[in-house]
Amino acid sequence: MIRLPCCIEVDGDYAPKARYALAALLEPLGLGPVWVERSSLSDLSLYYGSANQGLPEGTIELALGEGVQEFFRARKAPYPSGIWWEQRKDVRYPVLFGSDDREDWVASAFYWLSGWQEYRIADRDIHGRFPHSASLQHTLHSTTLPVVEVYRQNLQDHLSQAGLRTAARQWGGESWTLCPTIDVDYVRKWRKGIFYREIVEYFLLNRLREPVRSRTARLGKGARQAAHHPDPFKSALNRMLARVSRHGSGTLFLKTAAHGPQDVYYNPRSRFLKRVAETCQQLGLQIGLHPSYHAYTHREYMQQERALLSELTGEYPGAVRQHFLRCDPPYTHRLQEACGFNIDSTLGFATQVGFRNGTCLPFRVFDVEANCAMDLWEFPLAVMDSALFNRQDLTVGEAIDETKLVLGQCARYGGAGVVLWHNVLWDEIDFPGWGHHFESVMEWAAASGAQIMSLQGALESWLGYPVGTQGAQAG
Repeated sequence: MIRLPCCIEVDGDYAPKARYALAALLEPLGLGPVWVERSSLSDLSLYYGSANQGLPEGTIELALGEGVQEFFRARKAPYPSGIWWEQRKDVRYPVLFGSDDREDWVASAFYWLSGWQEYRIADRDIHGRFPHSASLQHTLHSTTLPVVEVYRQNLQDHLSQAGLRTAARQWGGESWTLCPTIDVDYVRKWRKGIFYREIVEYFLLNRLREPVRSRTARLGKGARQAAHHPDPFKSALNRMLARVSRHGSGTLFLKTAAHGPQDVYYNPRSRFLKRVAETCQQLGLQIGLHPSYHAYTHREYMQQERALLSELTGEYPGAVRQHFLRCDPPYTHRLQEACGFNIDSTLGFATQVGFRNGTCLPFRVFDVEANCAMDLWEFPLAVMDSALFNRQDLTVGEAIDETKLVLGQCARYGGAGVVLWHNVLWDEIDFPGWGHHFESVMEWAAASGAQIMSLQGALESWLGYPVGTQGAQAG
């Protein structure tokens, strides 16, 4: 990585934000910022501030947008007031700060990466999640555009014109990566509650208007599946692990506890999960924690559940994804960091695929209240199967096309396409076509040159060095 002298002259409250955002823009270009005073600037160094004179010849100046420092200092407005649109080649993108001829890429990138809007907007859904409908992406119709990557390309062009060479990082020799992840909310389908739902509620109550012959056939199909075949959720999990390992690696998120009706308990010490853990170790797949529903604001739950998972795997997990994608920033991320996790992959919209933080690259979580970056990497969630099928109500073909659209952006900008699948695939009674979506996307990504990686493997490839997890090894 090339060390680049960078001088930032802004007020005290905005300075940590500016350093964070500028580093996030530069590091994927192979440039490591070294913070210096103006007197230390020289040829091919970078300046971001309000000075318009007195800079050494050859200094590359970045625009500081008018009103930027006041906007972030006030901490009141959820959205900038002067958003406008620009065109870069075939991409139309929103600019949040600056002017028509001097875009402030640093402030605009900070807004998205920090999740600033989520601190300023009180709207939450019934699960306490920030809803896509309240987001600026929804207002701008820009959810499937990783706009921070467009800012970075603009910055790269600006640096190249000044004679500064850049080199984009790669993922194990490839220009982009697919990170397949599996959330195991249920180990088995056929439980008492499911029998009641399938037979009493669905078939008998909700289907009374259906012709008797058709209703009986559907009921018989479900009964035969339960009686004569392996549990579909268990067989799906084994099948998914084999499919992922055929192309590379991935991450499996397991639960170890249940603390409410939204959690379905399964025993982390069961013979089946022990075999699953052994399979993952043999295939080189990562196992992370999928905390219980209430753990996102409960430190004791999260600590206990992480320790239980370490008993199963023999090591403390480094990756976490919150159940139901529940996240209360910055509190949830503080809990994750305190519990020893180094990777989170919760930040995606529950009802819409796309880029919740405007990026398809990993980034350090920023604690807006403490005004500092955390020692926690976020791998933003781009696509979730249930969002495609249950919330966006897409057909299988439409879901595949939408997924390719989003992952195509990851490929275009050299990013990490994180996709969440649940182990319900190939259950054609309740989840028709979900398995075809999984297999089609995996094949397409591999054919499109993606490096198929676990979250841990992707982070280490991205950083260029091994990343350990906190917590003693379980004996």
